[in-house]
Amino acid sequence: MSSPVTFINVIDVDPSQQQEVIDILQEGTENVISRRPGFVSATILASADGSRVINVARWDSADDVKATQADPVAAEYAKRTAAIATPGPGIYTAVSEFGA
Repeated sequence: MSSPVTFINVIDVDPSQQQEVIDILQEGTENVISRRPGFVSATILASADGSRVINVARWDSADDVKATQADPVAAEYAKRTAAIATPGPGIYTAVSEFGA
């Protein structure tokens, strides 16, 4: 059985376009990503200085992430983001977790 993974995309953006990147990510997540097999949750974070947006998405498996990235409709959102910002995507597995 495959292990859950976290997809993290640290996106560098000109502060004047931070909201546009957020809008693209929100639209893509609501309309496409959240409906894909294996999707668990997503969090979109905006840096206070406007220079970054971080997309954190939890998935059932790395294969689910890869299948979503290969989907032409999902890929269109990635292209729109890359046209105005510099994405840095990666797939991660949890090695430690701490809580209160």
